[in-house]
Amino acid sequence: MMEPLTDPAAAAALLTGWEQPMVWSYLSGRMGKGYADHAAAPRSVAVCVGDFTFLAGEENVALAACLPLQQRAFTIVVPRTPAWALCVETHCPRSKPVTRYAFAKHNSFDAARLRRFAACLPQGYLLRRMEEADYYAARQREWSRDLVSGYPDAAAYAAHGAGYAVWHGGALVCGASSYADWPGGIEIEIDCHPAHRRRGLARACAAALVLDCLARGLHPSWDAANAVSAHLAQTLGYTPADFYTAYEITK
Repeated sequence: MMEPLTDPAAAAALLTGWEQPMVWSYLSGRMGKGYADHAAAPRSVAVCVGDFTFLAGEENVALAACLPLQQRAFTIVVPRTPAWALCVETHCPRSKPVTRYAFAKHNSFDAARLRRFAACLPQGYLLRRMEEADYYAARQREWSRDLVSGYPDAAAYAAHGAGYAVWHGGALVCGASSYADWPGGIEIEIDCHPAHRRRGLARACAAALVLDCLARGLHPSWDAANAVSAHLAQTLGYTPADFYTAYEITK
C-alpha cells in the first residue's frame, strides 16, 4: 500500500545526495508528486515527475508492483540502488531495462562556440525564445508536447520555464525547453519534427538555451536517453559523468 506525501520534506532524508535534477525539482516543491510506504515516516519513496518515477529508500515490493505512473501510457523508472533495480525487474513484468547517460553538473562551456551553433541555421528557419505562442504550439503536437508538458499553462511556463524554438513555414519544427525546473536550474528536453532532423536545429536550440541558462546563473542539466543525445551533449561541451540503467514501462 502506498500513501501520497503532502510535504516533499518528508522524503528528503531518503533523497538527499541523489544527483537527479528532477528529484531536486520535487524537493523544491516546483513539480511532481511523492508516494511512500508510510506518509508520516517514510522508509520507501517514489517520486513522480512527468514520465519519470524515482525510487529510493528501502526496496518495497508493493511500491514497485503498483508504481504510481503505471496509469500513464509510458513510464521511465529510475531506481536509486541495485536492490531497487532487482525489485523492479522482479515485480514489474512489463519493465524493459535501458541505458541512460548522465553528465557532470559542473561544465566548462565555450560561449563563443555555443553562439556559433545557435547562429547556424539553414535558410528559412527562425530561432526564437519560447513564449506564449510557442507554448501553445508545442502542446498541439505529439512530437513536441514534452517541451512544455510539465507546465499546466503558459503563465506557469513563463514563471519558471525556459526554452528556444525553431520555426519554419509558419510552424514549430524544433525546440529545446525545460522538462522540469528547480530554483537552481532546468532539466533540458529536446524534440524535433522528424521531417526536419539532421539540419542542426536541435544543436542550435540547445546551444541557445544553454547560453540563456548560463546568463541567468542556472544549471542546464542534461540526461541522455540514447547515444545520439549523448553525442549532442558532448558537442555542446558537456562532460560525461556515467551511464546507468533505468526501466521503461509501456502500458
